[in-house]
Formats: sequence, C-alpha cells, structure tokens
Amino acid sequence: MPIAVWGLLLLLCFVWSLSFLTAEILLETTLPFTIVFYRVFIASLIMIVLMWAMGKRIPYAPRALFLLFVMGLTNNALPFSAIVYGQQFITGGLATIINTNTAFLTLIFSSLILADERLTPIRLVGLGLGIAGVVIAIGPSELLQFSMENLGEQCVLFATLCYAVSTTLARKLIKGIDPLVSVTVMLCSSTLWMSMIVYTMEGVPSITPSGINLLSILTIAGLSTSLAYILYFKLLHLAGAGSTALVTVIIPPFTMIMDATILGDKITGQQLTGFIFVASGVLMVARGLPQTPPKPVS
Repeated sequence: MPIAVWGLLLLLCFVWSLSFLTAEILLETTLPFTIVFYRVFIASLIMIVLMWAMGKRIPYAPRALFLLFVMGLTNNALPFSAIVYGQQFITGGLATIINTNTAFLTLIFSSLILADERLTPIRLVGLGLGIAGVVIAIGPSELLQFSMENLGEQCVLFATLCYAVSTTLARKLIKGIDPLVSVTVMLCSSTLWMSMIVYTMEGVPSITPSGINLLSILTIAGLSTSLAYILYFKLLHLAGAGSTALVTVIIPPFTMIMDATILGDKITGQQLTGFIFVASGVLMVARGLPQTPPKPVS
C-alpha cells in the first residue's frame, strides 16, 4: 500500500483505540450507558452538520431506512453498551483482543448468507487460529462458565455477535445509500435507542463536570466514532476489504500500550499469546478478501 494509505490505516487504528482508553477513564466517574448515550448523541450531531455541509440528503428508501434504524440498535447501541459495560471488569487491551472475534463471526455468517463469500481452506485455518486466540485470551475455563467473574469477557463477546450479524445483513440488504448518510441515520437511531436504555437503566444521564471527562467524551464521540467512520469508509475505498482488515490486528497493541502507559494496566502473557493467534488468523482471513476496491463499470 502507498505510504499515505498506511498513514490513514494507522490513524484509524489510533482513533478507534482511543475509544477503549477514554471509556476506562470515564468509567471512573460515569455510568456505562450514560457514556454510550453521549457518545452517539454528540457523534450524531457532528455527522448531521457534516452531511448538511456536504449537501447530502437522506433518500426516500423506506426499507433501507428502517434497516438502518434497526442497525442503530444492533450495530451501535447494543455493542457499544456491552463493551463499555464489560470494561468495568476487564482492561481495554483484553477487550480489543476479544473484539477481533467480530472478524471471524462475520466470516462465518457471510459464508452462510452471501453468495460471494466462501470458506476457502486458508480462511478456515485463519478462522481456527483466530477463534483459538480469543479462547486463549479469555481462558478456556472462563469461556465455558457464565458468572460475575467473567462478565466483562462475555459482554464483549456479545458485542462481537451484534457487530457480525449487523455487518452481514447490511451487506446483503442495504445498498445504494451513501455511506455518510447511512452512518448519520444509524447514529441518530442509536441516540433514540440509547435515550430509552439509559433512562430505564440509569435515569437522567449526567457526567461529573471536569476537564478530563469533557475531553474524554468529546474524544470518544468526535474522534472514535464520527472520524473513525469517515476514515473507515475512506480506507475501504482506497485499499479494499483485505487491507482494511489489518485494522483488527493493529488496534489491540495500540490499546494495550496506551492502557499500560497511561492507566498502568498490566499486559499478561495469556493476552499476548491470544493476540498472536488472533493476529495470525486475521492475516490469513484477510488474504481471501479483495486487496483493492472494485473498479467502476465503464
């Protein structure tokens, strides 16, 4: 890939990694669903302004808009909430390793639903390595037991299931809508869903006023959500799905290093071993994905 594309990829990894770091910081004083509510609310405002500034409009496509409304729950509200809730019990580094399970579940669902996805031998090996890595990172015994001791891991696993189902269904059912418009509608939907969830679970959402909290919530909303979505679709257009999949490999070390440096979180040998398996699996799976975007039909 060109240097500029590598720079875009690393920037995307950095801003997405910040979501795990800022969530840990905010959890010191703020309830988890409140964090997610303000994340999607502020991000949706940013995207509305950006969409308006670029002259984009929401098309009349009732079926697609309804699906985006549902995805506001399944692709944002539920997984965001599950990850932040889980981070009350586990580090951001471990959460990012488990979150790579999204790529492997998406591959499984896509091979069952989408005609252009096939489980080739090399992708099957990558799938096995990746899932083994997630199991190692969590711990085989903890994976098979549901208790308060492993609630954090189970929450993030639930988030990966939500992401995988949403991604697969979106590829099959939602077509012909500008990505920026899709993200804006989805985030607005997420805000509506989260307003109901946060009021039911935590009451009126409030954040302790402080400089670090304000900086953290603006970072997780503006950089880790709005900017991250824009960078993701730009990278997908420039480099293709295969190269974009490398993001999954790079985010965990970014997050583990930041957490260890800033928050003093420990990086265990079990996490490192799991990450090595996961990274190997993602790289093998990515070999079967398009490395460049499709050329337009002339």
